[in-house]
This record gives sequence, structure tokens and C-alpha cells, in this order.
Amino acid sequence: MIKMQKSHWLSGLWWATILGIAVAEASFGTSAGVTGANLAIGIACAGLITLAIGFTGAGARIARIFNPAVMAVFMFMIGAQLVSIFLKGMLGLPFGIMPPDATVNYPVFFLALATLILVLGVIVYAPVSVAKYALLIGVLLGWGAYVLLFSPPARDVASASWEFLPLGSTEGFEFRWGVIITCILTGLLNISNTFGAIRSTDVFYMDKLQENSVLFRRSFIVTGSVTLLTAPLAVVPFAPFVSSVGLITQTNDSSRTSLVVGSVLFLLMGLIQPVTLFFSGLPLAIGSAVMLATYLPLMFSSLAFVDKISLNARNIYRLAIPLFVGIFLINPPAVFISDLPVLLRPMLGNGMLVAILLAVLSESLVRWDKVK
Repeated sequence: MIKMQKSHWLSGLWWATILGIAVAEASFGTSAGVTGANLAIGIACAGLITLAIGFTGAGARIARIFNPAVMAVFMFMIGAQLVSIFLKGMLGLPFGIMPPDATVNYPVFFLALATLILVLGVIVYAPVSVAKYALLIGVLLGWGAYVLLFSPPARDVASASWEFLPLGSTEGFEFRWGVIITCILTGLLNISNTFGAIRSTDVFYMDKLQENSVLFRRSFIVTGSVTLLTAPLAVVPFAPFVSSVGLITQTNDSSRTSLVVGSVLFLLMGLIQPVTLFFSGLPLAIGSAVMLATYLPLMFSSLAFVDKISLNARNIYRLAIPLFVGIFLINPPAVFISDLPVLLRPMLGNGMLVAILLAVLSESLVRWDKVK
């Protein structure tokens, strides 16, 4: 039986959607508690729907919706969304609402840029035996240079106790149907992570592939279970980690042992406070530079799906419309969002979500392959 290195990790689609909703609702004057409670409800509903898909075996049929064109848009947009986030991290800019006094720390940015160039240089020019450690080399040298050049103060880790439903409170609660519906749609579109992870890793396991329907069923059950569990715990819902395809490509290591060892190390990092304290000192700019190098290969994954599409001057719109509209909505003008109905703001303010929806609708309504 196939044992894919297909980890479950914080979903980029969920991450971007939750950040977008939180920023948008805050600008509308919605309290964090009300926003969090509605997020928890929407995430729980999405988890139940995903579980139902897994238990009924409907995943293989739904897979037909996520054809190469949809997957190409998905891989490109998730890369564009996350790369923009890490570029902001390199510049030292906040990920959410930009305060009027925000400034760029240019010395730190240039160090982060040098770290990024170093990582990419090792990947491109070093022997394969060395290139697989490019990210580790970048973190160690970049972090060391940051400490030597900027002498950052020691950091402490605040202690906190677990509480049920920390995402929000029931005080002054009101249903925000736009938030709930956006979460449900995100959960449905998040299944593209499953298809992307399974299909993109096929190349590493050509000699031991099994029926995709079995993989879909198993993956949906796991994804639905952890999504349902994250709702009351205020954890970003998990999904098959599509960007791990880039990491596997870069390290040339697709063994299951590496996945297990890495997972155990992350668990220990969270459980042992001195280790947590040590790694919390990793500068945001350096970490963002290394993560940027990790996500850039998503372009390769997107182009791999594009190669499976028959494109010409008349049917290029199947990709052009979703991609260009999605890119515009990654950072839309404030007046555009404020003039939208409250129900539609969380969804239409998320470029990645809109791009995937447009791609699904376009591929479902138009027979592009017959347009010559």
C-alpha cells in the first residue's frame, strides 16, 4: 500500500480566509469575540461536510470538478497569496491593517534579501547533496548574521491556559452569515488541497500508486476530523500540505521517515518551553525570506497543471479571468469592499477564494476544450 509523505498542516486557504475575515470584520466594527464565534460555527459546519464527503466516498466524483485548469489557478493563487505575505514579512510590515506610521526597516530587509538570494543560489548552483539543505543553511546563516548585526534583545514566551472556544465569546453574539457562509465555501474549496496534494505527489510514487478514490476517502475523513476539532480550540484548520510538494522537490526526500521525524520535532518544540523560547527568537524577516523560497516552487506545480491544458488565443480566458480577478482582489481598494453588501464582503474580499470559485464555475459552464 502506498505511504505518501502528504502531511496535514495549517491550510493556506483557511489561513488567508481567516486573516481576511478578521481584518474586514474589524474594519466594520464587529468585535473580535463575535467574529471568532462565527468563525468557529462556520469551521465546524465545514468539518462536518468534509467528513460526510469522506464517509460517503463522494470525493472521487467531486474530483472531476477540480480539473487541471482549476488546479492550475489554485496552485498559482495560493502561491501568490502566501508570497505576498512573506514579502511583507521581509519588509517588516504588518500582515493585517497597515497603520499610518508603518515603516520599512531597510537594513533588516536587505539582510533578508541576501538570505533569500543565498538560499536560491544554493538550490540552483550547489550539488544536489548540498542543495537539499538550502533552507536550513539559509536559516542558520541568516539568523546568525541578524544576531551579529542587530543584537536583538532576549525574548520571553508568555504563558497561557487553554479555554474552550477561545476563538470567540457568546457575549453580545449575533450571527454573521457572511462569515459563516464564507467559512463553509472555504471548507468546500479547501478540498482542492486534497486533490492537489495527491495529484502533485504522484510523480514521486509512480511505482506504488493505488486507486485515488481510496486516498480521497481516507484524506477527507482525516481532514474533516481535524477541521471539526480545530473549531473549539482556535486553531487554523488543517489540510493536506500542498506546499510540501515544493519542499519534497527541493530536498529530493519523499520518505515517510522524514515526515514522522519532522512531526515529532515540531511537537517537542511546542511542549518544551526552552526550545519554544529559542525558536521564537527567529527574526520574522529571516523566516519570511526562507519561507518565500519554499513557496516559490508552487509556480512549477501550477505550470505542471497548465501543461495538461490545451490552450489557444480563444480559450485562454479559462485561466486569465480567474487569475487576474483574483490577483486584483488580493489587495482590493477599500472603497470596493466597503460598498459591497455585508453578506458578500468576506468572500469577495478574498482574491484566492474568488479566483478558485471563478475557475470552478468557468470549467463547469463552458466546454473550453472544444473552443479551437
